[in-house]
Amino acid sequence: MTKDRVRVVSAHQPNFAPWLGFLDKLAASDVMVLLDTVQFAKRSYQNRTRVKGPGGPQWLTVPVITKGRYDQRTIDVEIDESRDWRATHPRTLHGLYAKAPHRAEVLELVEQLYADEKLATLTDFNVALLRAVVDRLGITTRLVAASELDAPGASSRLMLNCTTAAGGSVYLSGPTGRDYLEPAMFDEAGVELRYHAFRPFEYPQQFGGFEPGLSCLDYFANVGFTPWWEGR
Repeated sequence: MTKDRVRVVSAHQPNFAPWLGFLDKLAASDVMVLLDTVQFAKRSYQNRTRVKGPGGPQWLTVPVITKGRYDQRTIDVEIDESRDWRATHPRTLHGLYAKAPHRAEVLELVEQLYADEKLATLTDFNVALLRAVVDRLGITTRLVAASELDAPGASSRLMLNCTTAAGGSVYLSGPTGRDYLEPAMFDEAGVELRYHAFRPFEYPQQFGGFEPGLSCLDYFANVGFTPWWEGR
């Protein structure tokens, strides 16, 4: 996916092993701003993702320290290393995808990251995983942390500032942006506002019929690191 210049900017929290809709929006952008400056949301996709087992979808969760840190920013969230998650996650994935055709590729990728104890914050771990996935898919979108930009504000103002600070002239929002973004603010700044739409598509899965909204790891284990946007 080759882009000649920065134009389309999207933004999202650096989620843990996100679903394909996240990666689809990323691939449609020139730059994705990873919102590490926003407040961390407990029990969100920032530190957990859905994988599929014999009983259906289940959560795979990165344990984090939140006690007494209710207003902490995403960039400040530390992983709770008192939990044996670095061994448990790969073991869980190995069990779930034991019969998946591309399990070896996925396990090789994630096991390297789980073994890297220097990735001590949630953001560091999530971004490292995201960069590894982007590289394997051949996506050329540039990933930029919001903390590296001069982009203050919240809601529409934050999204607009992230776009202009990243050199964009188009902001690509997810579909829920229609509920809170202020189009007039973007118009006044000369920034085009677009909305991304992703329709889940069926692919072979383990354990019965197709279940949408799972972690991208499920797709990779069953299909491989194959760009789904090509030929669709």
